[in-house]
Amino acid sequence: MSSDKNKNLTLHLKKGEVVCVAGEDNYDLYIIVKGRLMIMVNKGTQITPLAYLGEGEYMGELSFFDKKTRSAHVLCAEDTTLIRIPVEELDKQFPRWLQTMAISITNRLRKVDGLIGAKGIRKKKTDTIEPFTIEEQREYFQILENYTQQKGLPSIK
Repeated sequence: MSSDKNKNLTLHLKKGEVVCVAGEDNYDLYIIVKGRLMIMVNKGTQITPLAYLGEGEYMGELSFFDKKTRSAHVLCAEDTTLIRIPVEELDKQFPRWLQTMAISITNRLRKVDGLIGAKGIRKKKTDTIEPFTIEEQREYFQILENYTQQKGLPSIK
């Protein structure tokens, strides 16, 4: 790869910038080189944090394999550097049988995620993520709404 292509694959984002929103047609995989991402969902204007991801972790693997829309919103919790792996690399790098297996595993994970969301299943003795304050929810909701407007996407409400 040329250095120009590598520049396009490395993203330097500021705290509060949106990586993606739920329902977005963005199928690329992202590896966190530096920084931290917040994964969140919403019900109306109520924003709920699900997880934080840090250096060496990745996000977007489900959409990367099954090419379904994003299932959550992702914002930078701090200045973050990401490596973007375009979804087109899947066909170039993965044999068809491995893609089929990854799609099958992804479908199972999406079903379990849906079950957890619907039933509210919780693990015992795990670290919990503090809920956002009303002010934080308003701030993140507005950031997400601004992003969807700029991209011409439907409102997250």
